[in-house]
Amino acid sequence: MEDNERLIVEVRPRPTGAAVSLVGDLDSTTSSQLLGAAERAFAGHAGRDLVIDAAGLVFCDSVGISTLVQLRQRSDTYGWTFRVEGVQPYVRRVLDLLGLLEYLNAE
Repeated sequence: MEDNERLIVEVRPRPTGAAVSLVGDLDSTTSSQLLGAAERAFAGHAGRDLVIDAAGLVFCDSVGISTLVQLRQRSDTYGWTFRVEGVQPYVRRVLDLLGLLEYLNAE
């Protein structure tokens, strides 16, 4: 688990791949934590499914949204499926306005 006062990132193995839980702020100063955790998940877990658990996100700016898009693209490159679950209403609204809900498989 990584913790920097603003974002806690935890990678959990799943039978089908890995889940990355986020608690706090996903922004320009914390997005590298998520990217690093996801890369470790791709490299270290059997399976082909990456789930981002966003239920604990308090804040997500444009860099955070861009990071989610990058992770979807990396998942495609590695042949993994990608999903964001627990999307908070304010993030859902932004993703909807940007036309990204379906692309990110946001729930």
